[in-house]
Amino acid sequence: MDQQQKFCKIERIGIVLEIDGDRILLEVEGKPVNVPRSKTADALVLSDRVHWNGSLWVKKEEEEVKDR
Repeated sequence: MDQQQKFCKIERIGIVLEIDGDRILLEVEGKPVNVPRSKTADALVLSDRVHWNGSLWVKKEEEEVKDR
């Protein structure tokens, strides 16, 4: 039996609203989401657009944002 890894087809995109020590507050699909800092890229700043890469919230590059 062929066991292929399944990946989410929906890309989750958020905006960094607040950075507070070991937590980051994101807005995802219009809702606030508290995320542990350990689940985000190190260099995020307020207002960054981010996306879930399967293990971390990382900054979405400007070219990718324009394509949406």
